[in-house]
Amino acid sequence: MDSENISVVLIAVITALTSSGFMSLVVYLIQRHDKKKEKENENDSALSRMLLGLGHDKLLYLTDKYVRRSVITLKEKRNLDFLYSPYAELGGNGDCKIGYDACQQLKVVSEEEAETIDQQIHRKEIGLEVE
Repeated sequence: MDSENISVVLIAVITALTSSGFMSLVVYLIQRHDKKKEKENENDSALSRMLLGLGHDKLLYLTDKYVRRSVITLKEKRNLDFLYSPYAELGGNGDCKIGYDACQQLKVVSEEEAETIDQQIHRKEIGLEVE
C-alpha cells in the first residue's frame, strides 16, 4: 500500500471511531453493563434482607423456647452462637440480642433433662397436666 491509500484507510477508521453511531453503541454497551451490575446489587441487598429476616425469626423462636424452659443444653448454646454471630454481623436489631444474652445466663442441662422439661411444658399447654 502506498501512503495515499494508508491515509484514506486511516481517515476512514478515525471517522468510523468518532462517528455518532459507533459512540452510541459504546454508550449503550456501557449503560447495559451498569444496569446489570445495579440489578445484581439489588438482588444481593434483597437476599441479605431475607437472610436477616429468617435469622431474626429463628433466633426469636429458639431464645423464647429456651427462656420459657429456663434451661439450655450445650448443643443449643453452640447453635445459638452459630446463628447469632452472622445475624449480628448483618446488622440485626436488639430483639435477638436480648434473647441471646438471656440464654447465655441459663443453666446448662443434659439433652435428656431438656427433653423432659419440653414434654412437661407441652402437656401443660394442651391441658394434660395441671400446675
